[in-house]
Amino acid sequence: MNWIKFILAALAVFIVQYLLVGVLSIRLIRPDFIAIFVLYAGLKHGRPVGITSGFMLGLLVDLAGVGSYFGLTSLICTITGYLAGTLKHYHDKMLPYIFHLSWILIFCLHFLIFTYVRYQTLFESDLGIFWMKWLLTASYSFVFLGIINYFFPLRDSARA
Repeated sequence: MNWIKFILAALAVFIVQYLLVGVLSIRLIRPDFIAIFVLYAGLKHGRPVGITSGFMLGLLVDLAGVGSYFGLTSLICTITGYLAGTLKHYHDKMLPYIFHLSWILIFCLHFLIFTYVRYQTLFESDLGIFWMKWLLTASYSFVFLGIINYFFPLRDSARA
């Protein structure tokens, strides 16, 4: 693995996240390019790289003030990197639709934890609006994940 390329790619994703978060935000709903990168890193390079990249990029986001709760991004990106890294070794052992369903569920879990911590008052007061916030937040990032997946398929990343 070429570490310099990986670190430069991670920094580029962080800069894109930092610069475009205001432009792409729709009523406080924004895409999470860091989560997409951590998902790819975990699938391509395994657990250690997924966990490390998730924690370090999450910490950068938290320190830059892009996130609203300090440590939340580090936590959920580390969890995402761990779970995605686990899938790396099971790609050839799983049926394709189970593999794709697994990474979709990991990505949805990422946003469920984020939405629950950020909007926990909505969870207690109006469950319908809470689930709508989760669905919109996850869907907006899934749109960008779909675009990126067109150029860099996840199935190829898991086989690397």
